[in-house]
Amino acid sequence: MTAALPAAVRPRLSWRQRLLRLLPWHRRLALLACIGLLSWGASGLLHVLAHVLQPRPATLAPPSAALALDGLRAPATVLGAAGIEAVQALRLLQLEGQPYYQARLPGQAQPRYWHARSGVESELAGRHAEALAHHYLGSVEPLAYAGSLERFGGEYGPMNRLLPVARVDSQRDDGLRLYVDLLHDRLGGLVDARKARLGELFRALHGFHWLDAGGPLRLLLVLLLAGAAIAATLLGLGLFVARRRARTALRRLHAWSGLVLALATLSFAGSGAWHLLHKQRAALLPAPYAARLAVAALDQAPTADWQAAGAPLQRLGLIELDGAPAWRAQDAQGVRYLDRAGRPLPDDSWRRYAEQRLAHYARRLGLPGAPGPSLQDAFDGEYGSMAKRLPVFKAAYADPARTSLYVDPLDGALAGRLDDAERAEGWSFAQLHTGKFLGVFGHAGQQGLLGLLALSQVLLALVGLALLRRRPRPRTAD
Repeated sequence: MTAALPAAVRPRLSWRQRLLRLLPWHRRLALLACIGLLSWGASGLLHVLAHVLQPRPATLAPPSAALALDGLRAPATVLGAAGIEAVQALRLLQLEGQPYYQARLPGQAQPRYWHARSGVESELAGRHAEALAHHYLGSVEPLAYAGSLERFGGEYGPMNRLLPVARVDSQRDDGLRLYVDLLHDRLGGLVDARKARLGELFRALHGFHWLDAGGPLRLLLVLLLAGAAIAATLLGLGLFVARRRARTALRRLHAWSGLVLALATLSFAGSGAWHLLHKQRAALLPAPYAARLAVAALDQAPTADWQAAGAPLQRLGLIELDGAPAWRAQDAQGVRYLDRAGRPLPDDSWRRYAEQRLAHYARRLGLPGAPGPSLQDAFDGEYGSMAKRLPVFKAAYADPARTSLYVDPLDGALAGRLDDAERAEGWSFAQLHTGKFLGVFGHAGQQGLLGLLALSQVLLALVGLALLRRRPRPRTAD
């Protein structure tokens, strides 16, 4: 009857009545949002569970045994005899008490090995991988090399960062396997059967990766569900204010629970949507720097004279400095740079090396100037532990986006690129999506609170669905 009245005589609706008229939209949006809340809440619980049950290594530090430097042949002699003219990377390593040259050849991802005394090439990738796995497990249990990976996928995803890696399987009942970086002796990740199953479920429920083959369908679905969750939450807040009191206890429980969890819902859904959109728009990083070092120039074999007094060498790797091969030597006292004959280079050699590697990436990214680099040896709020690599060279540029670059000194790889957009999204994701701020309660407290929030989201969605099911249907005329 009211709709038939002229506009001039219709009763003016109060703000409460206007909000209450949006109740059907809240129900429609909530029905759609429940798909996301149930899926994301369940996967949030899985994430906390996987974190608690995560297999952990005995150590995170790479091996640091003293290198044997007696009776070695020069790399030019050893590799030249095999017809190798250039290498992308070369280092001396100690394996099973024997010295070997490990070389990465241009265009080849997997390393090759030559005995540094006899010059005989050996197929050592499997034994090297198993030795590293024993080191990180702190055990001498039976292990088996299971091949190498040159791209991310499945249980070893992009968050692991390191490639190529070798896989090593244990014979444990839990099916534990390790992924190790043979080029720098780093641990890429540990996975057991339980973590693999939880990870597969998490990827399916949290990111809807079962829709990957559908092109943009996955992105559109996730954004639709996140948008519905945000809109339903905002409408729910408005309805809570507009309604003086819900009619039933279940409705009051749903209303008050929604109010308490509103900030968490908006934070999770909003930061998740931002993260997904940001990844879609993120520019690809430049191709990794690839040195090409002439083997003929490496005519000097490492000897004990290359060591600092009282400090046996623990790592010795070839780098490119000032366009020529040089050695990066590491011992208990720190890192030194040597020329191809083992003579000490000036103390500022690390700075020149950092500037040259950083300049390679800055040119490709169009960054201005040449800021002085610094050495960063700890993770912080910007360059976090997800980056995996330490120490790194850092340079901050004066472009409008305030870009910072991070380069791994071991291989010259670009370990990270941050600008203001990355910083803002990274802060949002860390604080609002993964609950980093809850770290003030300790690690166990943080995980417990995140699990409680995830469970609460699931229960809130279930109560909402129960209310929709119990909603009285309008009567029809007989």
